[in-house]
Amino acid sequence: MKLGLKTKQVDYSNAFVQAKIDGDVYCELPEEFSVNGAGSSEYVLKLERSLYGLKQAPQLWFKTLEKSLLDRGFKASAQDPCMFMKKDLIALVYVDDVLFFGTTEKIIDDMIEDL
Repeated sequence: MKLGLKTKQVDYSNAFVQAKIDGDVYCELPEEFSVNGAGSSEYVLKLERSLYGLKQAPQLWFKTLEKSLLDRGFKASAQDPCMFMKKDLIALVYVDDVLFFGTTEKIIDDMIEDL
């Protein structure tokens, strides 16, 4: 079966750090870091965005991307939570990569730029 769809793949760089954290996460400063001459053990940082290495980072990124796709008129597939569809466009998500299928390259390019 041939559908004649165009396709483009997008790898979102630094995807995990684009997601906001939905709770309180703190981390210690590295030993090499000092603030006003004080040792690093006296300070902690509250993270506002996710970091690579956090166990919740992939899920936070997926929620961010999912909301963005749903806000743009996509509907989530009932069979596959990583597939999103709208009239003339399909998005398949795998970690920080998205594979778009569309009826024209312009529709795909417009969506990529909008995201």
